[in-house]
Amino acid sequence: MTVFQGAQLPGYALHPATPADATVFHAVMMAAGMDPRSSWSRTRPQDVAWSLGQGGGFLAWDGERAVGCVGWRPDGPETLTLNKLATLPDVRGRGLGAALVRAVEEVAARDGYARVLLAVSQYNLEVVPFYERLGYRVDEEAVYAHANPASAPPVVLVKEVRS
Repeated sequence: MTVFQGAQLPGYALHPATPADATVFHAVMMAAGMDPRSSWSRTRPQDVAWSLGQGGGFLAWDGERAVGCVGWRPDGPETLTLNKLATLPDVRGRGLGAALVRAVEEVAARDGYARVLLAVSQYNLEVVPFYERLGYRVDEEAVYAHANPASAPPVVLVKEVRS
């Protein structure tokens, strides 16, 4: 298993996630909590498996317990989309979310993408400053190709990466 350099965080192990990990990944997402109006709350394990199959992801482990997750998938030749970032409430504030984001940025740089794009639900806007501290900026012209048409339009953030 590959653990990416930027994903190193004492006390946790970040390992690649595949469609076979969808049940565990989904459990972390659901335990992380989200406003029930968000499309996130309607995500099923098979949706997670499909998404991981389109790109990939990471699961963060504290011993035998999965405590965080993040996914990604290509969105054209220049953009890697980060999705499904979640950490369990009892491990927040320890740098785990930032380590998961950096791991996706390393994948983007390694694979030659120019930028990482992510979408934040209108029901989760309190996380925008977290992404801004990591160098992401709101881009009102960027399009999140996987937006749920039944949900309010998300706030789209982007960050340029170097290969």
